[in-house]
Amino acid sequence: MPTARQQEFESLIAPHLSSLYSTALRMTHNQNDAEDLVQDTLYKAFRAFDQYQKNTNFRAWAFRILVNTYITAYRKAIRQPQKVSYDDLEEFYLYKKLDESISLQETAKEDFLENFFEDDVKDALENLPYQFRLVVLLCDVEGFSYNEIANIINTPLGTVMSRLYRGRKLLQRYLWSYAKKRGYVLNEKN
Repeated sequence: MPTARQQEFESLIAPHLSSLYSTALRMTHNQNDAEDLVQDTLYKAFRAFDQYQKNTNFRAWAFRILVNTYITAYRKAIRQPQKVSYDDLEEFYLYKKLDESISLQETAKEDFLENFFEDDVKDALENLPYQFRLVVLLCDVEGFSYNEIANIINTPLGTVMSRLYRGRKLLQRYLWSYAKKRGYVLNEKN
């Protein structure tokens, strides 16, 4: 039987689980890593739940733990050399890709275009440098205010505003060059 503390924690965290997971997925680019990151975040948040100040922004508190957990894991991973096993390599990779492209031709044109553009936006976001991508995700995707983001990533408000501005400009540049390559920009005026 859950304790009162567990029930309170669950009631506060439950509305934010999908948002935490989607942000973790955008940060890690891998479903398993995102699940592990959310799991670690929930564990750390529950252990530190006594430190949470009641009637403050629980969502921002939980996201700060998520971001700090990610940064710690990221720094640790950078310090360790990457190992690759031949067992991890998929046999007949090229043939499977060919099968995927054949089945892709059978899908509806609208579905293909919708997924295609979504992937391009995701790619543009992923190409942003880490510090800009994190601020853009927290503001434009998760809807945090500048002050909340400053608290989450533990930086001054001016830094958040600067990174958001620069991140949006870079994102705009990536998407603009994509639009030019694809012929969506007919007459470019200087």
